[in-house]
Amino acid sequence: MDYEFSTDPSGNHVARCSMGHEALGSWLTAEIGTNHRLISTLFEAVQRLQQRQAWEFQLEGTEYALELTRDEAIVRAHSLFADADELTDAQDYYDAESLAQCGLEDFAELLHDWRQFIGIEPTA
Repeated sequence: MDYEFSTDPSGNHVARCSMGHEALGSWLTAEIGTNHRLISTLFEAVQRLQQRQAWEFQLEGTEYALELTRDEAIVRAHSLFADADELTDAQDYYDAESLAQCGLEDFAELLHDWRQFIGIEPTA
């Protein structure tokens, strides 16, 4: 998975992930941002999963939900759960930007690089 980080003209940090992983970038930008406490919580959850001390971790955000297992990370936009029957024939249900998954190791690397980009020092 490829990704890049930037700062928009307003000074907001933005994450963009490669095709098929767009939802991870949107989640990181919208739900995590520069929230030090939340980033620490995520690192602790990843560590517990990697050390086989937990089976899963879930985080409900305002726009996205995150699920971590011992093997993978899955991000789902809450809009993904919209009733598909409500869509008209002219609308195409496109979920590539609403759902993404990657391995837990890749997720940990993304989170580590994000933490460095926004200037948060890891806690000991």
